[in-house]
Amino acid sequence: MAAHNSDIQQEIAGPDPARLRVDGSERVRYDYPTFFSYIREGRLSSYPHMRAECHWHDDWEFLIARRGHLTYFVDGERVRIEEGQGIFVNARRLHYGYSEDGTDCEFLCALMNQMRVGATKDVLERFILPIVGTDRPPYLLLDGSDGYGYAHTVLESLDAMATARDEYDAPLAVLSGFYSITRALNGIMETRTPNDASGDIANGITTVKSDDRRVSATHCRISSRLTALTAMVDFIQASYACPLALDTIAAAGSVSRSTCSAIFRDYLHQSPIDYVTDVRLRAATELLKTTDLSVSAVAARCGFNSANYFTRVFRATLNVAPLAYRKRRQQ
Repeated sequence: MAAHNSDIQQEIAGPDPARLRVDGSERVRYDYPTFFSYIREGRLSSYPHMRAECHWHDDWEFLIARRGHLTYFVDGERVRIEEGQGIFVNARRLHYGYSEDGTDCEFLCALMNQMRVGATKDVLERFILPIVGTDRPPYLLLDGSDGYGYAHTVLESLDAMATARDEYDAPLAVLSGFYSITRALNGIMETRTPNDASGDIANGITTVKSDDRRVSATHCRISSRLTALTAMVDFIQASYACPLALDTIAAAGSVSRSTCSAIFRDYLHQSPIDYVTDVRLRAATELLKTTDLSVSAVAARCGFNSANYFTRVFRATLNVAPLAYRKRRQQ
């Protein structure tokens, strides 16, 4: 990731709402379109409330906590990532990163579209598709502190890709890193059995307990509450510019108002309307950075009913007025 906060706006937890498809998935801006990869450095403090919106995409996602720690939500489970550790989030998993205790975290985040990297049919079928199967884990916590093993290989490859990001031969580093990571992930999967979400994995790779109980990733993924949450998140991401009420959000998930509120509270630790506000603020920060639209125009495009209300919410959340934010980011 780029070292400047103005570049830190995407994948750990915060997709740009303007780049979401109708189904709520993210349209990723790849650094190297030929290899469908994206890599950035960032920090949690660049996000409203030090958390990003819950989202999903077709890409593999990797994150390393460079300094500090953070928590990831993945398909209904929460996993704490300590400094120096990393996480692999499988494709099409609902996820976001956030701070539980209000402390900042500097991170490296990478996305790779495993289906579009240009692998041969044989490599795709033998080594890539088995990782993204429905019986595969939604995430893996990576700890390479022992200096060897599969986790170390993944983390080392990500570091090499980040180091080479601005070099002439960066595409080669990306391609080499992708295949090293794919080989390591296959090694991990070989130590698991289908639908096995319990037990520590060798070489510094573990699944994580949720509320001190091992949770079946498959069961979690197909649960009705998580399905409803996905539908409601997709609806909000696609409709944030329009007036949104609790009734319409609940209807998108085919649940009652009370169930809608409970699902957001249990999974995202915020109300549905607070989530809507975060999505709108995220869209507003992008418009302020990338356009010369007036504050009133930005507010209207992002679903706020007045410029005054937008300014109050923006200042209360980001501790800066919209125009001051624009000036700071454009310097």
